[in-house]
Amino acid sequence: MRAISGSSIFPKLVLIFIAVTLPLFALSLVLNELAKQEVRSQISDAMRARLHYEVVALEQELERILSAQQKAVNDADLLDLTGQLHIMTNYRKTETINRVSIKITDLKESSGLIAKIGVYLPELNRVISTWGVEADDAAIAQVEAIAAAYQAGAYPVTEWNGRLFLHLSSPGKADFHNQPPAFVHQIELSVDALKARMSRIADKGSSALYGEGWTIVSDGREAVAAGIGAAWLPGASENEAIQTVNADGTSYLAFYEKSPLLESVLAVYIPEDVVFGKLKSYRNWFWLLVVCSLVMIVVFSYGIFQLIQRPLSLLVRQFRNVEEGNFNTALKLNRDRKDEFGYLFQRFGKTVQRLKQLIDELYVQKIRSQQSELKQLQAQIAPHFLYNSFFTLNQLIKSYDIDKAEQVSKNLGAYFQYVTRNGEGEVPLGSEANHVRAYMEIQGMRFSNRIEVKMEELSDKLRAIAVPRLILQPIVENVYHHGLRDIIGEGRLSVSFLERDGLLRIEVRDNGKGLPPGELEELRRRLDATADEGETTGIVNVHRRLRLRYGPSGGVSVQSAEPSGLLVTLTIPIEGE
Repeated sequence: MRAISGSSIFPKLVLIFIAVTLPLFALSLVLNELAKQEVRSQISDAMRARLHYEVVALEQELERILSAQQKAVNDADLLDLTGQLHIMTNYRKTETINRVSIKITDLKESSGLIAKIGVYLPELNRVISTWGVEADDAAIAQVEAIAAAYQAGAYPVTEWNGRLFLHLSSPGKADFHNQPPAFVHQIELSVDALKARMSRIADKGSSALYGEGWTIVSDGREAVAAGIGAAWLPGASENEAIQTVNADGTSYLAFYEKSPLLESVLAVYIPEDVVFGKLKSYRNWFWLLVVCSLVMIVVFSYGIFQLIQRPLSLLVRQFRNVEEGNFNTALKLNRDRKDEFGYLFQRFGKTVQRLKQLIDELYVQKIRSQQSELKQLQAQIAPHFLYNSFFTLNQLIKSYDIDKAEQVSKNLGAYFQYVTRNGEGEVPLGSEANHVRAYMEIQGMRFSNRIEVKMEELSDKLRAIAVPRLILQPIVENVYHHGLRDIIGEGRLSVSFLERDGLLRIEVRDNGKGLPPGELEELRRRLDATADEGETTGIVNVHRRLRLRYGPSGGVSVQSAEPSGLLVTLTIPIEGE
């Protein structure tokens, strides 16, 4: 993406409008949260008061029932049935049992929490209950089982088979094995009545009573009640608590209060959606307002974008075209606008048109001058090579070495045929290599094989690469003319071709005398110079032509070779030409 995209006006406009409206949104959200907390506080206070009232009322009711049960210990009729049963007549016995039945029936009718009352007389082997007098073994076994549960520590409410009982025996420590009781008084509490009382605590919620090993749920949803009960920490020191509990995939606001008398906890739990339903709808409306505001901000910003940012972007693109040298597209701006941008477009178009004229007059003519100079540079050949070649040919003819003379003349003809081609600015690298090979064979005759020449073979890919003509022969000529001219024997000249990272590197290495450090630095300075510095021949000539053709990625570099001589490297890009 272009660099201008990171500083576009359109996203900045959107961000500015959002930054302006964001405090208002935040304030609205804070007010909504404060209202939620206030509603939660009010509901919590009201529910805690209501829950406390119900717990106190339930305790008072149970205390009254327990008090009435305690009075049964001193009931005269029960004492007669337990102490004088063996001297009582059947009539008196029946009359006494009827009076006991009437008393326990009256006690049952005195409270809606009582479902059934039973008095077990071991000596009579009967259970006097609100349902009648029972003498079957099942009824007696039930009494004994409830007594055993009571002895296990379930006080004051004893749970047995999902039913709740208030147990009292005389004497209190009696059991059915070691010390049989005189009588057993058991009151069964009505679970349905307890559920009815619990369900009226919260109109839109549920409640549960948690005892030691038993639970009563007002609405019968045991899984939810289990989750609510698990949130109350066992052995918690607080008598009451409020917390949010997730149970069965729903979030509940739960209220707890501990009953010391019942040794149980009464909990009321209401779905948060019910408690904060209105506030949640307000929050939905708030987010809808936020979304609508953001849409309006984007639409408004887009309108400003169309009026300001779009013509600015067009103008920026035209500036970029001018930077890249494309003046024709820059002249196609819409100048029919009547606003400030229309004036800018008109002035910019005239400026670009004038600039284009100046470039045509100065820069383009300079380019043409450089191209003309390039043609001359390509055709520039050292005259001494021609003289030396004909002198060598003359010597071969005089010595009647016809084969070598024929070879020299053939290579010399190919050499000048290649050099004098004026119609081709670029040739395949294979042709350039063949030309250099012909040149080295001619020089080999001249130097009488005092120089060992090694030139790598080109791959098919490199052979087809198009390169400027006469870029390699001047480098090799420079080796013969300066580096190896005075060598007596064991001279070496190598030409290698390396391809790496999309670049072709042609290395020309010799073991001649090389260049002193001062001259080497001067040559490098001339290669790095951007301005023309007099005559350009040899290495500087090739470097300049490669730079004109390939830009900064192409050119010639020079360094000393080990142990002696010079290494000249030609760099040519071969990818994305």
